[in-house]
Amino acid sequence: MLSGRPLGQSLASLPLDERAERYRQFAAQAVLKAQAQTDTERKAEYMTLATGWHTMAQEAERFLGHAIPGEAAISDSGDLAEPPKSSPA
Repeated sequence: MLSGRPLGQSLASLPLDERAERYRQFAAQAVLKAQAQTDTERKAEYMTLATGWHTMAQEAERFLGHAIPGEAAISDSGDLAEPPKSSPA
């Protein structure tokens, strides 16, 4: 619990971009915990958590319309957005 509220409520009150960043921080913490484990089952559990937090960050960014490396961005209308064209040098 943070500030006397369950974690989910605390995260839900954050703007989506901050929530995505927080999810990435949680993923990084889970990876560090996994690296510190000697028990392979516990290591796998932390990596599963990290994967979940990373997926949540990607979903939040998708809602923001941010391009995610390796994925097409989705426009506000729900259509696939064209990637930005680079100007010739």
